[in-house]
Amino acid sequence: MAVLILVIAVLALYYTFVPTACEDYACFEAHMARCTPATFVNEEDEATWKYSVLGTTQKTCEIEVTLLNAKEGDVGLRKYQGESMRCYYDIGVTGFTEKNLAACHGSLKEAMQEIAIEKLYKYIVANLGEIREELLF
Repeated sequence: MAVLILVIAVLALYYTFVPTACEDYACFEAHMARCTPATFVNEEDEATWKYSVLGTTQKTCEIEVTLLNAKEGDVGLRKYQGESMRCYYDIGVTGFTEKNLAACHGSLKEAMQEIAIEKLYKYIVANLGEIREELLF
């Protein structure tokens, strides 16, 4: 009887603390909504992202996002491979966390903001004449 209780306790601890490796976004989204430990690797055309639900922190769900591989598009992102950020969402909220940087903190967030600012600056410089004309009229 004691062995059975020990086995049940070990299994309960295992499933409580070892994250589920999700094969698809639907699995990860379900874990994110409940804020239960899970990981998901999202292969996109421009980058590979790893998402990890870490658990509840101060009544929010803590998600870690790591840039595993920058593939196509802006090569500036490549130098940030391996960087990560922590995002905090209300329990029940789901979505790709790198799309909502306001809820995130960390070196990857800062890098993504720098890249966005650089792109905006380049766009403004390249289109300064058109922007000036629009402002004058």
